[in-house]
Amino acid sequence: MQRPSLSRTAFLASQASEWLVLLFLLAASTPAILFHHGILTVVPKLNLLDDSWLLDASYKASRGVWFGRDVAFTYGPLFQWLSSVPSRWLGMSMGTTLATWYTLPLYVVVLATFLTARLLLPKVGGWRRAVLVFLAVVFWSAADVRASLCLLAFAVFLRLVDSVAAGKSSIAAGAFVAAAVCVTMFLVAADSGIYAVAALLLCLVFTSIARARISRLAQLLVVSVVGFIALAVAVNAVLASPLNFRFWRSSLAIAAGYRWFEPIAMSKLDKHHLFAILAGGVAVFAYAWLLRKPRGPWTRRPAFLVAGFGFALLMTQSSLVRSDHVHVLMGSYAMIFLGGAILLDEADGPSWIATTLAIIIIVATAILAKPVPVLLPGNVAAQLRQIARPAFSCPPGTQEFDRACFLADDVQLLRSVSGFVDSHAAPNSPIAIFPYQTVFGIASRRDVANGVLQSYLVNGGFLSGLEIAALERTRPGTGVYLPDHLLSQVLDGVPNFTRSPDVWFCYFRHYRAAGNPAPGVLGLSRDDSRDSRIQFVSQVVGTAPATVRISRRSTALDLGALRWPSDGADFLKLRLRVDYPGWWRLRKPSCLTLVMSFADGSRKPIQLVLPPGHVTDIWVYPWDDSGMATYFATDEADWRPRNRPALTGLQLLITPFDWISVVPNRLTVESVEAVRVSLS
Repeated sequence: MQRPSLSRTAFLASQASEWLVLLFLLAASTPAILFHHGILTVVPKLNLLDDSWLLDASYKASRGVWFGRDVAFTYGPLFQWLSSVPSRWLGMSMGTTLATWYTLPLYVVVLATFLTARLLLPKVGGWRRAVLVFLAVVFWSAADVRASLCLLAFAVFLRLVDSVAAGKSSIAAGAFVAAAVCVTMFLVAADSGIYAVAALLLCLVFTSIARARISRLAQLLVVSVVGFIALAVAVNAVLASPLNFRFWRSSLAIAAGYRWFEPIAMSKLDKHHLFAILAGGVAVFAYAWLLRKPRGPWTRRPAFLVAGFGFALLMTQSSLVRSDHVHVLMGSYAMIFLGGAILLDEADGPSWIATTLAIIIIVATAILAKPVPVLLPGNVAAQLRQIARPAFSCPPGTQEFDRACFLADDVQLLRSVSGFVDSHAAPNSPIAIFPYQTVFGIASRRDVANGVLQSYLVNGGFLSGLEIAALERTRPGTGVYLPDHLLSQVLDGVPNFTRSPDVWFCYFRHYRAAGNPAPGVLGLSRDDSRDSRIQFVSQVVGTAPATVRISRRSTALDLGALRWPSDGADFLKLRLRVDYPGWWRLRKPSCLTLVMSFADGSRKPIQLVLPPGHVTDIWVYPWDDSGMATYFATDEADWRPRNRPALTGLQLLITPFDWISVVPNRLTVESVEAVRVSLS
């Protein structure tokens, strides 16, 4: 007599479980500061690299400066809006921004994962979707909003295209939704938009084949393209003007340069991780293919299996370029999630099979994966303690600055630089910062004048032009320069001057030294008279132009002895071109290392970045990069330290970053010049 009642109770518990998981994840993602606005944020160590861009992004939003319209960045204006809403509501400060910048994006991760699970597994018991959502958000996703939204876009396109193919939805309505989703994804980030377009194309191609509705879905594609163009023009109108495509050009320029401008090696551990996931993905999709049903559950349909595997394989591109551990997790997430959805979907045979598969997934995840930091049990418990017993003062060993608790050294740095800016710049006037420490903008309550949010993204003529145009348009009277090796990191072994020489020379031409507010920090004051007084004299010091064909995976090229000027020089300029096979666009280039030899027997290696297939001028400061601050002195006699050794030889090493790197076909050295600058 009790069996129906127990069965109904179990059914209700199963259905409620996914909603309970959703509520738990949203609650665990909520920082205590939203409950007690006066809480101070404890910052263990100020990160001048990552903290700079996320703080500057929110501060710019509070000042009406938006990604895409006013400044270019890897993320779009929608992400900037999401990340800045809580801090703008609570009151803009470093503390509120650091505590809340990822709150709404993390909510989006949770909601997008929840919706994706419901779209792909609509008929299974709620407990299966609950397991999928919990494991995906806490363990699999790296809590990345872009990857989560890309998967949601794929699930939406899968259902949408099938509905149009079956005649359940009109072509016009389907095209509008498809175009709106793609445009929205570009507003989140350029790579998200590219992945969304790829997901749409995959779903169109394989659904048209599976349902034999090629003509109808071809019409859907055409109308979707028209709709995308119309919505892109509408986005232009909101950001600037209908025919101003700056947002799209800058987004695609950053995405296009990413592969050659920011590659790093993949560790052996991450390589094994990626291969294991790919092997598991192949096995799971092959298993599902054997059980495929054209009108069965979504994860058993041929269109899903082919398009889904192709999409998951495509998203591993995020792992192949900047191959640190976080990016490997992001790139492999789609394969893990879709594989998990297949295993948790309806299974033929006894119900214990589905239960066993779920247990295996849970156990394997617990053994092999780690929770994302914000959802670690200790961090969630700490947030609960903050809500129950809020702390309104800094703990011992830290000091308060702008509603955050920093180490004393960090507070001293922030106060010193902010004090310099306050004493040299008028209130609300913009400031200039090189290379990337835009944290001093919010610290001094000044806009940082830039066309690209971080200088390490400035590559190629278009993005360099954006950055320099912003400096020329706003003409900041005060600037801050942080030479390498002191408070500036040499990112991926490439000096910041070599990475963005045009921007550095813009500062050099228009600013002079105005003090040292802190060790490793040079204060600058605008001096446009330098531009007309600075002169460049170049002298060829290397061998005749030559093209070398590369046949080995690791190659060392001796560029010969240098005829360094007897009166010295300030910079080395190489005009190079490197050519690769076409498939480098699906992988990544090799690592180019320049090894410089000096008359005193010392050597200095640096890495170079240059776009494949283009002649590029590479600028190098041969000596200690921290000494470049002296070039902003008003007296040329102070620019060069005494007894600086002459440069005597160059060697170029071409080595793979890892197994993904492509070996170049040839390298062309067009010129090697020594450049001396003078101030008349």
